[in-house]
Amino acid sequence: MKKIVLSLALIGMIQSIGAQPLPVSLTHNIIIDTDCGMDDFRAISILLSRPEVKIKAILATDGSLPPSVGAEKVSSLLKAFGREDIQVAAGKTLKEINPSWRQFNSEVKWSGPASGRQLKTDAAAFLASLLKSQSEKTVVVCLGPMTTLADALRKDASLKGKIEKIIWYSPANPFSGFNYEIDKTSAGEIAASRIRIDAISNLKDGQALFDSSLYALCERRNTKLADVLFDVFSQPVCLSRLNQGHFRLDDDLVSVYLTNPELFGINVLADRLNIRYNTVYDITGIRSAISDMITGRYFAERNVVFNAFPVDHQMFDYDIRPIIDSAIARFGHDEWKANVMTDEFHGHLGVFSIVGAKMGIRAREIFGVGPDMLDVTTFAGTKPPYSCLNDGIQVSTGATLGMGTIHLSADTIMNPSAIFRYKDKAVKLTLKKEYLDKVEADINEGIVKYGLMDDGYWKLIRKNALKYWLDWDRNTIFDVEFLNKK
Repeated sequence: MKKIVLSLALIGMIQSIGAQPLPVSLTHNIIIDTDCGMDDFRAISILLSRPEVKIKAILATDGSLPPSVGAEKVSSLLKAFGREDIQVAAGKTLKEINPSWRQFNSEVKWSGPASGRQLKTDAAAFLASLLKSQSEKTVVVCLGPMTTLADALRKDASLKGKIEKIIWYSPANPFSGFNYEIDKTSAGEIAASRIRIDAISNLKDGQALFDSSLYALCERRNTKLADVLFDVFSQPVCLSRLNQGHFRLDDDLVSVYLTNPELFGINVLADRLNIRYNTVYDITGIRSAISDMITGRYFAERNVVFNAFPVDHQMFDYDIRPIIDSAIARFGHDEWKANVMTDEFHGHLGVFSIVGAKMGIRAREIFGVGPDMLDVTTFAGTKPPYSCLNDGIQVSTGATLGMGTIHLSADTIMNPSAIFRYKDKAVKLTLKKEYLDKVEADINEGIVKYGLMDDGYWKLIRKNALKYWLDWDRNTIFDVEFLNKK
């Protein structure tokens, strides 16, 4: 009896806090704070290579290099990546900080000459101003001391409400092993602010190196990331150290944690619940992720089981194969996966199910979110053909009957339309009349020619669905109406 009561209590608790899993963001909005060591160079390069990571600014904090020198190197790196739209600011010089490895870092060129543009000074004031201007919370990625961030919070404590979390490379045990007392003081102040901190560290794993095997992948120059890494590590001053195993994967781990958190084991400090820290990581998975990013085989899509959703032509029916490459090139992997999964789930390749898949992906793009983050009300009813829209919406958004996040409107008039809600925002998407008229004309043509029970009807529906899949752009086929959430 006690077990039954406990189970019911757990069910009630889950329902009260929401049945959805932890949300997976479609994009990451970040500000990078770096002390410009070589591991920072690799970490920033990885993040610059990821289209799903939106970098708002990069701050150079005193550490491995003086801030003014570090800011110039960051500026040259942005020029190499063609990302001079990203703002750069230099922090203040601290007399307490002057590590022995500065000489080496100063000798390394970060991919070409500096851009020559005017760089911002007073990084703390710039950070404060930037955070205030953001409409949504930002992730601060700290690849060095948190002195600049601490200065900004001293200027305005309310800024902590603008920070989603801090991802920080730290010693194996958070808040111990600092090189300088000023580092410890700054980190302690930020921890006390109760901002969430995810602390990542290299637990001195002998395999956790940027080594000759990764360098060999860069040498192929298949991607911009490979090109930039090769240019820097082929410098004699770097190459000799690389061959001696001097380059640990330190701050590199932070960039991989941002894109692939499932590869890290995270604990919570018992006395500081806002702090998560790394206890173990999958070095094989991390090296594979970095290798795939270098070679261009990395896929940003967040799947449950697949690393990348299948696109091998031999796996698909013969009439699907001709559209695979064109559909992915036009509309991306997310829509490709949604349409394939919808058709398998729906039981046949249908027109309105395809429209529903495109509608769900469009809604996620509008809000900039991944799956399982939207609540949906559809106006498609429970009778085909309009109700087929619901299956496409469920698959593409993750709003399902099982999750309790998709609902049928009580309206008696059905149409291919749905309202998507995220936090305090809502948008209504409706298939435009000219496209609806086209679908209905095609359906009527099939009924007149074959009747609903003839396989000729379903062949025609499949043929038309393939055509709409490839030709209809989700950015143009829907009327979009922004609503106040009710």
